[in-house]
Amino acid sequence: MKRFLILLFIFVILLSTTVRAHPWKPDHYVIIDTDCGFDDYRAINLMLSSSNIRVLAIITSNGVVNAQDGYLKVKSLLKQNYQEGILVGVNPNLTQIARNCDAALNFNWAETMQNEINQVDYMDVLNQVFDNCTEQVTFTNMGGLNTIHSYLENNPIQIEKIKEIVWTCNQENLKGSFNFQLDTLSFNNINNKKLKINYINGDSFGAYTSELIHKIGMDESQLAKNIHRSLSISTSPFTKLIYDESAFFYLVHKQIFSKRSLENDIEYSLLEEVKLTSVYIDRIERIIKIQNQVLSDFPMDTSDYISDIQIMMESTIKSYGKEEWAACVLTSELHRHLGVFSLIGAKMGVRAKEYFGAGNDELRIVSYAGLVPPFSCLNDGLQVSTGATIGHGLISVNENNRIPMADFYYMGRKITLSLKEEYRLQIAAEIKELSIICGLDSNIYWDLVRNLAIKYWANWDRHNIFEITEQ
Repeated sequence: MKRFLILLFIFVILLSTTVRAHPWKPDHYVIIDTDCGFDDYRAINLMLSSSNIRVLAIITSNGVVNAQDGYLKVKSLLKQNYQEGILVGVNPNLTQIARNCDAALNFNWAETMQNEINQVDYMDVLNQVFDNCTEQVTFTNMGGLNTIHSYLENNPIQIEKIKEIVWTCNQENLKGSFNFQLDTLSFNNINNKKLKINYINGDSFGAYTSELIHKIGMDESQLAKNIHRSLSISTSPFTKLIYDESAFFYLVHKQIFSKRSLENDIEYSLLEEVKLTSVYIDRIERIIKIQNQVLSDFPMDTSDYISDIQIMMESTIKSYGKEEWAACVLTSELHRHLGVFSLIGAKMGVRAKEYFGAGNDELRIVSYAGLVPPFSCLNDGLQVSTGATIGHGLISVNENNRIPMADFYYMGRKITLSLKEEYRLQIAAEIKELSIICGLDSNIYWDLVRNLAIKYWANWDRHNIFEITEQ
């Protein structure tokens, strides 16, 4: 009996560990504090694109650019990336001085710049994150330390929720470091609290070489295009320095750093033997790969697909990305036929994740599509694209409605996505016409429905077909 109880105890421990661990869970839940230099722009793009980093919020503070203009830059980038749901706050504290470098100030972070009047205070944003995030947070500072110092002064209890403080600053040449000079008082106060800081020595990275810039320019991903644009737009030598990008590499590839222990802190510097060009390009290529549980890589060869899918495959992936493609393919295989509303559900789920900058299994969903086809087919697409499956207990269905709409919950927030009326009416009209001509039970009817679904899949942009409201 004693042996049985011991084995049972071990089994329960292993089971609870298995339940807590999850293959989609990123290693880092990050708050970014930025002064919006060129290197910050590149570092933020890299972090936003990484599946192993979950960006919870971005705070702008004075430094290379003033906090208010920085706020507009960050909001513009997120809007362009369709990640507009990621929280952004502004820290206008004048203790940290704004240098307002002309080249950085004039550099637009997006094609269309936002001009928001009501900027959100960083204290409110950080409270939102710490009150709702159940994971330990990495506070990544790419400027001075005013934001984290001021917040912890007012909220000392939140120290327990901070996994680590990462600061791009050359500790060996501390007084000569730009990020230190921005606010020496906050540094001294943080130091007196004995809070451990992981210094990332950006100086050890040097500058972008012509070879690295060329290779980034050859990559067709949006991430590479953003980075390359920042390296091509200004003649200032400072724009090509690699500095705050070092924080990204520390988070995703710590093996390339040497480690120097200090009294209470640690400084990380790039190892001299590291071939940075290879590491950098490898990281960009890894970022755009789809995460799978069974497949070593997702099928991207046209020969793997049926002929009517082959025709639209290349242009559809180019327009909407590999993630949406994979979600629609898997949804169709699960659904066992290529259906209109199942594909719309897949597009809707990808859009909701994108909005929040969330990952798989991180959203909770209430669907209003009901349990009766064809609207209920939406539920299959929602589950596949988000991981919010019935098995995970993350989706429920309101049976009183039959409309292509769903609520998505994430970190104490809620958005509603619904298919716009013009698209609903188009589907209804075209399906009705097919049913009248062919009848619902004929094979030709389902063949023509497949054709409609392929047309919507290829032509309907998830960024245009949904109404999004946040409560």
